[in-house]
Amino acid sequence: MKYQLVLDYHLGEGALGPYLEGLSEGAALARQCRRCDRVTFPPERSCTCQSLDNLPASFGWKTLAGTATVIHRTDGLGGGFALVRFDGADNMAVCRISNPQEEGNHATLIATGEYRPAITIEILGEAVETID
Repeated sequence: MKYQLVLDYHLGEGALGPYLEGLSEGAALARQCRRCDRVTFPPERSCTCQSLDNLPASFGWKTLAGTATVIHRTDGLGGGFALVRFDGADNMAVCRISNPQEEGNHATLIATGEYRPAITIEILGEAVETID
């Protein structure tokens, strides 16, 4: 027997709501610890100074420029992925590369739409130096 099951429900984003909304719009919304000023993108649940997520007053949101430096990348059948450090963040992130055919060490965060928030970057080709 074959049955079709259709589910229609919404999962709440909870404390990560602002971060996920930012991703869908192409904005890098990082979490900043109010105790030590550490900035994490993607946001980390707790800080190295031991401030915990369950204390809302311990953390705030900070908008980053959305630019990043590629530390390492890999390309395969599933697409391209990179380990990057976003400018202004103290941690690193694993991202999907939207244009894996492009070479370069610089990238920018791109919008993914409201139904598939993910850290997706676009590689920016290396700047070519010109000699006058």
